[in-house]
Amino acid sequence: MKRPIGDGKRVFRGSSPFIGRRERRVIKLLNGHLNSVIEAVDGLHALISMIVEESGEEEISPNMIEARIEMVSIHESFADETYLKGLMSICDGAFFSGLREDFIKLFESMDDIADSAKDSSQILARSRLDKFLRRFYNTPEASISLFLDKVIESVKTLGRAVEALGKDADEVVKLAIRAMELEEEADDVKWKLIRLIFSHKSEMTLLTLLELKELILTLDGMADAAARSSETLITIVTKARG
Repeated sequence: MKRPIGDGKRVFRGSSPFIGRRERRVIKLLNGHLNSVIEAVDGLHALISMIVEESGEEEISPNMIEARIEMVSIHESFADETYLKGLMSICDGAFFSGLREDFIKLFESMDDIADSAKDSSQILARSRLDKFLRRFYNTPEASISLFLDKVIESVKTLGRAVEALGKDADEVVKLAIRAMELEEEADDVKWKLIRLIFSHKSEMTLLTLLELKELILTLDGMADAAARSSETLITIVTKARG
């Protein structure tokens, strides 16, 4: 039987011991870190969209591609900076209900999202996957477009959950669960997409096949990290509720 825990929204009111000065600072840093993470993900999305939307009659300028890739790296670097600031803040003092380790874990998994975005952009930088990105972008059986939408939505949903932290516990849990559901949906599309790609292996070199698979798995890393972050958010709320 579920133990009565009162109104979830009141758990995070200013009078609650959970929200002290240190916790407020960490939540502020979490949101700053999240902004850089999402900027990196959005930059990767813009890069893939640019490649896919190329008409084929006129090639995209290499400088434009490089600029997009560089922007992903810049945002990932900003995310690393806020990640380190967050760790320094967490190491300074005590936290309610022993949440120090959970906050550290949350920062780490959120940072993994930006790392995966950067890794994906680097795969695109070194590989010539343009033709095959377009080939599988809107395929009816399973598509890169649908897969990418699920991945990005999982990250954005996590973002809304983090924004609710310190305000509305029920909303945090609701959004965290949705982010995990989206990761599972992305995982289903991922395996269908990989099977589809391998069914067309005669159309590409072995290197291209492996690089395309690596890209899909690296993109999936963003959703995996969003799901891990969501699990940690639920742990934080559970501890705060006592």
